[in-house]
Amino acid sequence: MKAADARTQLLYAANSPAELTVSAEDGCTVYYTTDGSEPRVNGETAKKLTGSALTIQPESNTDHSITVKAIAAKDGQTSKIAEKTVQFVAIPSLTSGTRVYLGKVTDGGVSGGPYQISVRVTTTNGKITRVQDNGTEGSIDDDSDYAYWLGYGVMESDGMPAKLLGKSLSDVLNMKTVPDDDDHNKDAVSGATVWSDAIRHATIAALRSAPVSESESTVLAPTLTEQTCVPNASYKYIDVAMSADEDTSIRYTLDGTDPTADSTEAASIGWSGDIGVRLSADPTNHPSGQVIEVRAAAFDKDGTRSDVVRQFYVFANPLGNAAYTAQYSGISATVDGITAIAVTQSPNYDDKYYITSLTLDKEHSETYADFLPELFSRIYLAQTTEGVEPIEGHEQESQAVLSAVQAALNQALTASKPTLSVSPEKTTYANADEVTVTLACPTDGAEIYYTVDNSNTLTGSTLSDPTKTGTKYENPLSVSIGDIAGGTLYIRAAAKKDGKWSGIVRKDLTFLKGVKENAFAVNGQNYQSWADAVAAVNAANGGTIELNDDVELSSASTMPSVPCTIRSAGETKYKLSGSPLTLNGDLTLENITYSVSRIYANGHDLTIANDVETARSWTAYNLYAGSTVDSTAAGTQRISVQAGNFAVIASGRGSTTHKADVDVAVGGSAEVELAGAYMGAKLDGNVTFHVADGVKLNQFLGEQSGDSITGNLTLQINGTPTLKSYNPTYKASVNKDSFGTLDLTYADANFITANRDKFTGFATVKPTA
Repeated sequence: MKAADARTQLLYAANSPAELTVSAEDGCTVYYTTDGSEPRVNGETAKKLTGSALTIQPESNTDHSITVKAIAAKDGQTSKIAEKTVQFVAIPSLTSGTRVYLGKVTDGGVSGGPYQISVRVTTTNGKITRVQDNGTEGSIDDDSDYAYWLGYGVMESDGMPAKLLGKSLSDVLNMKTVPDDDDHNKDAVSGATVWSDAIRHATIAALRSAPVSESESTVLAPTLTEQTCVPNASYKYIDVAMSADEDTSIRYTLDGTDPTADSTEAASIGWSGDIGVRLSADPTNHPSGQVIEVRAAAFDKDGTRSDVVRQFYVFANPLGNAAYTAQYSGISATVDGITAIAVTQSPNYDDKYYITSLTLDKEHSETYADFLPELFSRIYLAQTTEGVEPIEGHEQESQAVLSAVQAALNQALTASKPTLSVSPEKTTYANADEVTVTLACPTDGAEIYYTVDNSNTLTGSTLSDPTKTGTKYENPLSVSIGDIAGGTLYIRAAAKKDGKWSGIVRKDLTFLKGVKENAFAVNGQNYQSWADAVAAVNAANGGTIELNDDVELSSASTMPSVPCTIRSAGETKYKLSGSPLTLNGDLTLENITYSVSRIYANGHDLTIANDVETARSWTAYNLYAGSTVDSTAAGTQRISVQAGNFAVIASGRGSTTHKADVDVAVGGSAEVELAGAYMGAKLDGNVTFHVADGVKLNQFLGEQSGDSITGNLTLQINGTPTLKSYNPTYKASVNKDSFGTLDLTYADANFITANRDKFTGFATVKPTA
């Protein structure tokens, strides 16, 4: 015996009959009973079945069961008794308002089960309007079985089983299945397989139970994005997605009041197509973080409002006096029967770990549903339970939850990373500098361990681990490079408490190359210090600094305030390298190997002589006529580059104004990129570029994006410079259609013929033909 419609369980609505199919061998007669008695061929209660269809009428519209027993008879012989129990489910009258039910069944799954399938079912006016997972997904441990909630026709994109929407209990009971294979059946309505059938039976179980909540609202309340906690950073936001019935609108508030028909309506957010509200962090006005309560309701066309739903979203700061280790899969603890699960992770991938998820066991999640989101929001904001106030009216339950949560968090709790400060604080240090290193940890009782690696003695590329080979920190320590070649000190530290280590903090100290005693010479006098050599030039009101060694200048190195030449003594070209230099007077560089990333001429004349070489570099070295702040030249400022590979810019850098007429001459063996004004900068004056015969000109941009030249722009080409062959750019302005003058008067005729069209955007071109 089996269901005539192949349903997987003999479960029927009590307001309609059940139909079974009975099969027996050819020539057999079937006798059956429905009163629990054993069927006999000539029994008083046994009935003879005509055909193969057996109809069982329910006794009443109540929960009850009827057991069918049957035998097959042939030639005076009878079979063993076959037995099936049909369950009839009472069908209540449809009621107005909204009800929420919970239901669960056990299902074998496809490969990883069995699983307890749990659902939360919402009905409006007796018809299903929402079916949600109520813990099933978290229990699934096999990829194939995720189809309970994803794909395979079971769920729509909004998480609702399409076949259940709008159905009553009677409708769900009467859904029919058809055979698929030996293990599974397909639903005749949706075509979904065993997963859908399991959800259907869990839904039936829910609708047969007492509601866990009910209201008189006839409009389905919206759903909101689950509670979220993110870092309290200006670039962080939380998208609160909201969904409700298609024929309703959703309105919300952020001030703790219930929404009305005049409240803000949910609008499109992000690129997902969801509607809702985007909540942005505001660390300026809320430096300690903030909790934002969102209240929302759905309104139908007549203005009838649904129940109000509320959720709390948190922008938080990490713990100040302790830290968490990563617990991406969650850690749990049970206290007085309450199990709390906490997830700690680094949303910004910056080694700052936050509590990003808190949950309780299913029983207490449901029991404490009324106050739990608000209590959790307080924990998220504090990033601990310490000092968190219980919810008014639920003090005892709140304290129990706080105890369980803290027990879970204690497993991830560790000391904060130490703070590492150095004195003096510099970008780069002189070779002989000594640096004081101070360590501290805000976690009471934590011990700090540190390591110091020197690039000159480091073996391989792996730095020492303070958690394994560190020295216990007692007092500030003094460190230095101890090598005239310069190098880097790598300082790492970690804190330990209760056997657990914090994250590792690191500081790299870069020391410049030292120089020999006679590294600098001014007017026949030797100096070991760059500062002393500069002082000698300043005292003489100008002169030459001769280099007798490679020199690396730091960000603290100042340039002479009078006209000065820097050159190598003798035939050897010594290297001049280091941090960007800002000129305080006119400067000429001769007979050196150049390796300074940037020079800011700051309104002074700058000359790169024809015997200068540039060290190998992935990019050109930049020469700016201006500076990183507003600057002015006393007269026409001259920049001359006769050798090396440089980018020459007639303005300053950044959002600055350089007030000057600038004359740039490029000749000799120089290879250059030229620009009138750097992006965002302004040149208040005229600029003329002279490009001599033999120069390699890789790029020209008069005005770059966002910058400007208030005066005239002239590019004068002489002889036959070499232009870049691949994807060259020679443009007067990216801001204007036409600007400046291209002067080809002294250019070779063959150069003009081959390259005239490569220069674009100039308002005037000489000669005109």
